[in-house]
Amino acid sequence: MAGDQIVAHLKLIASVAEIVTPAVTVAVFQGRQEPDNRILECAVAGKADLIVSGNGDLLRLKVYQNIAIIRPVNAWRTLGGR
Repeated sequence: MAGDQIVAHLKLIASVAEIVTPAVTVAVFQGRQEPDNRILECAVAGKADLIVSGNGDLLRLKVYQNIAIIRPVNAWRTLGGR
Protein backbone atom coordinates (compact mmCIF):
# COMPACT_ATOMS: atom_id res chain seq x y z
CA MET A 1 0.00 0.00 0.00
CA ALA A 2 1.41 3.38 -0.98
CA GLY A 3 1.89 6.18 1.53
CA ASP A 4 -0.96 8.25 0.13
CA GLN A 5 -3.31 5.27 0.47
CA ILE A 6 -2.29 4.81 4.08
CA VAL A 7 -2.96 8.48 4.80
CA ALA A 8 -6.37 8.21 3.12
CA HIS A 9 -7.27 5.18 5.23
CA LEU A 10 -6.14 6.90 8.42
CA LYS A 11 -8.22 9.98 7.57
CA LEU A 12 -11.25 7.75 7.02
CA ILE A 13 -10.75 6.06 10.38
CA ALA A 14 -10.26 9.43 12.10
CA SER A 15 -13.50 10.73 10.58
CA VAL A 16 -15.54 8.04 12.33
CA ALA A 17 -13.41 7.58 15.46
CA GLU A 18 -14.62 8.69 18.86
CA ILE A 19 -12.33 9.74 21.69
CA VAL A 20 -13.46 8.25 25.00
CA THR A 21 -12.37 8.65 28.58
CA PRO A 22 -12.98 5.42 30.48
CA ALA A 23 -14.77 5.88 33.78
CA VAL A 24 -14.14 2.32 34.95
CA THR A 25 -10.85 0.45 35.28
CA VAL A 26 -10.53 -3.26 34.68
CA ALA A 27 -7.96 -5.75 35.95
CA VAL A 28 -8.23 -8.64 33.53
CA PHE A 29 -4.49 -8.66 32.80
CA GLN A 30 -1.56 -8.46 35.20
CA GLY A 31 2.18 -7.87 34.83
CA ARG A 32 3.51 -7.02 31.39
CA GLN A 33 0.03 -7.49 29.89
CA GLU A 34 -1.51 -4.94 32.28
CA PRO A 35 -1.59 -2.17 29.63
CA ASP A 36 -3.99 -4.36 27.61
CA ASN A 37 -6.60 -3.45 30.22
CA ARG A 38 -6.69 0.07 28.70
CA ILE A 39 -7.95 -1.41 25.41
CA LEU A 40 -10.79 -3.15 27.24
CA GLU A 41 -11.60 0.00 29.23
CA CYS A 42 -11.81 2.09 26.07
CA ALA A 43 -13.93 -0.52 24.29
CA VAL A 44 -16.41 -0.57 27.17
CA ALA A 45 -16.46 3.23 27.49
CA GLY A 46 -17.00 3.61 23.75
CA LYS A 47 -19.73 0.95 23.70
CA ALA A 48 -17.76 -0.92 21.05
CA ASP A 49 -19.24 -3.85 19.20
CA LEU A 50 -15.86 -5.24 18.27
CA ILE A 51 -12.17 -5.08 19.14
CA VAL A 52 -9.81 -5.74 16.22
CA SER A 53 -6.38 -6.76 17.46
CA GLY A 54 -3.35 -8.85 16.69
CA ASN A 55 -2.55 -9.04 20.42
CA GLY A 56 -2.54 -12.69 21.47
CA ASP A 57 -3.54 -11.94 25.05
CA LEU A 58 -6.64 -10.04 23.96
CA LEU A 59 -7.48 -12.60 21.28
CA ARG A 60 -7.46 -15.42 23.83
CA LEU A 61 -10.37 -13.71 25.60
CA LYS A 62 -12.47 -13.95 22.39
CA VAL A 63 -15.17 -11.81 24.04
CA TYR A 64 -15.16 -9.24 26.81
CA GLN A 65 -18.47 -7.91 28.18
CA ASN A 66 -20.25 -8.92 24.96
CA ILE A 67 -17.57 -7.25 22.81
CA ALA A 68 -16.09 -9.70 20.32
CA ILE A 69 -12.31 -9.67 19.87
CA ILE A 70 -11.07 -10.70 16.42
CA ARG A 71 -7.91 -10.68 14.33
CA PRO A 72 -7.43 -7.95 11.70
CA VAL A 73 -7.56 -10.49 8.86
CA ASN A 74 -11.02 -11.61 10.01
CA ALA A 75 -12.21 -8.02 10.22
CA TRP A 76 -10.87 -7.40 6.71
CA ARG A 77 -12.70 -10.48 5.37
CA THR A 78 -15.92 -9.37 7.08
CA LEU A 79 -15.60 -6.02 5.31
CA GLY A 80 -15.18 -7.73 1.95
CA GLY A 81 -11.40 -7.75 1.70
CA ARG A 82 -9.53 -10.57 0.02
